[in-house]
Amino acid sequence: MRIGLIGGTGIYEFEGDGIFVSTRYGNVELTRSVHDKNEIFFLPRHGRGHDMPPHKINYRANIQALKDAGVERIIAVSTVGSMKEGISAGSMFVPDDFIDFTKRPSTFFDDEVVHVDMSQPFCPEVREAILKAARKRGKVFEGTYVSTEGPRFETKAEIAMMGKFADVVGMTLVPEVVLARERGMCYASLCIVSNMAAGLQHSLPADEIAAIYEKMKKVVMDVVIDAIELIPEEKGCKCSEAVERGRL
Repeated sequence: MRIGLIGGTGIYEFEGDGIFVSTRYGNVELTRSVHDKNEIFFLPRHGRGHDMPPHKINYRANIQALKDAGVERIIAVSTVGSMKEGISAGSMFVPDDFIDFTKRPSTFFDDEVVHVDMSQPFCPEVREAILKAARKRGKVFEGTYVSTEGPRFETKAEIAMMGKFADVVGMTLVPEVVLARERGMCYASLCIVSNMAAGLQHSLPADEIAAIYEKMKKVVMDVVIDAIELIPEEKGCKCSEAVERGRL
């Protein structure tokens, strides 16, 4: 299998050979690695020096590059803030739905009408593999992810509102998940809760958030490698059919 691994905050390197992919949306550097019978194509979402803020990431180029590399499944890793008292910092979270408050280009279909179905936004097979691998290493929460524009953190009032409908908040899930669906790729996410959102802790200092993801980095990579082994080679999902089913 060819698996795409998108690394979030704190995950910038992966051992392997660098390759460049040129797309109509821009050029992307990937790292190709072979693990057993699988090829892994690693992409650091924020760049290797964490110099790309969430609202400036070239999401369309990233997803198109993975598609052009032959990737069929994507595991995306990110950090999030918890909006629920019971979901503590240092926990793992696997989203099953999302709410979008971003203002970014979020489709490949600017010149034709395609309505991809997002009733089940995450591939059930990749998501289940992540859950199984994560549960071996601790408590795992599931629920709804709210994606905000960033780069600022949210206000207490915004968190109070969004917390009525969702569980965690982050800045990068959308449009990744939508673009992956539009390219017929299976996508699921593993999130690390790096902090409690505004109003649930006194302040949001960057050094405390960094300490959490540094502590969780090895666990995350262990979960990812295990999850890859658990993904079935033969697809049983319908992710690759989304575009044809969405054409008018």
